[in-house]
Amino acid sequence: MADKEPETIRTFVAVEIPSEVKAAMKGVQDTLRKSGADVGWVRPEGIHLTLKFLGGVDAETVDKLGAALEAAVKGVKTFSLDVKGIGVFPTPKAPRVVWVGISGEMDALGMLYEKVENVCEGLGFAREQRPFKPHLTLGRVKSPGGRGTLMRLIAESEGVELGVILASSASVMKSELKPGGAAYTEIRRILLAG
Repeated sequence: MADKEPETIRTFVAVEIPSEVKAAMKGVQDTLRKSGADVGWVRPEGIHLTLKFLGGVDAETVDKLGAALEAAVKGVKTFSLDVKGIGVFPTPKAPRVVWVGISGEMDALGMLYEKVENVCEGLGFAREQRPFKPHLTLGRVKSPGGRGTLMRLIAESEGVELGVILASSASVMKSELKPGGAAYTEIRRILLAG
């Protein structure tokens, strides 16, 4: 009898978003929906500040990842991030992603990001080549329909403030693709220094 393929878990590392910030983001989505633009809106309950997406990972490596992150983040203190401002990637003329900005203690966030990258690289995952641009994705633009109205509504909400993330932990997350969208489960929470 042949050995069974080991189960792989779609895995990523993220900072959780407080429910009140998710509720404020839903309010922004509701406003932008009025544009009638062809946008696939992300379910607010599934929004995270992703630090590293790893894809399919075997369970043993997921355990090693959690343990290695636990050791690596010992010196990183809890920090605060402001959730404010709305924009698009790559350009307003051809938007593909609608996002909410992150500001605040960016040096601390950058340190946490680097530690996650270093741990993942040590486990055989390639480093991210693009610069880290922290943001929270609200939606993905599917076609140009309604784009002008969408961009006008984004411009009107450009400086909106949606709350604060007190980043006191990082989470190893499992992502399961389901017909109604992705479902996320926390596998391990790694607490930062107080």
